[in-house]
Amino acid sequence: MEYLEFVKGILSLEYCIGIIGGKPKQSYYFAGFQDDSLIYMDPHYCQSFVDVSVKDFPLESFHCPSPKKMSFKKMDPSCTIGLYCQNVQDFERASEEVTKILKSSSKEKYPLFTFVNGHSRDYDFVMSPVREERTFFSEDENKKLKHFSTEDFVLL
Repeated sequence: MEYLEFVKGILSLEYCIGIIGGKPKQSYYFAGFQDDSLIYMDPHYCQSFVDVSVKDFPLESFHCPSPKKMSFKKMDPSCTIGLYCQNVQDFERASEEVTKILKSSSKEKYPLFTFVNGHSRDYDFVMSPVREERTFFSEDENKKLKHFSTEDFVLL
């Protein structure tokens, strides 16, 4: 499967909210595609402040004045895929659909990414309400984990 077909497949998923990426020295938000072109918005486009607490606030600034297109060939493959799942069932369906897209070509030796069951080894430490020393971490790892905060990371 070509990269272009993978990106089209991902953007076609109901769970996909877009892709953050671009081309060298420029970043964009890709919202969709048409034929062999990506439809994108530039997040650096300055817009007026809109007070959404006011009834019937103006919608003009929420829309791109003119959608732009870019050839898939110009897209940098370093990107972030946004998936929105409301619950565990949505996540499971989304991961199944993405896995189907990844497996649709047997000629690829290594997939672009995979979903695996399980969790990281620091999951229990961070989520556990009782803080106790874990014997499977080295002293240095324990020091690092004590300073670990989930606020340091964003899952997209």
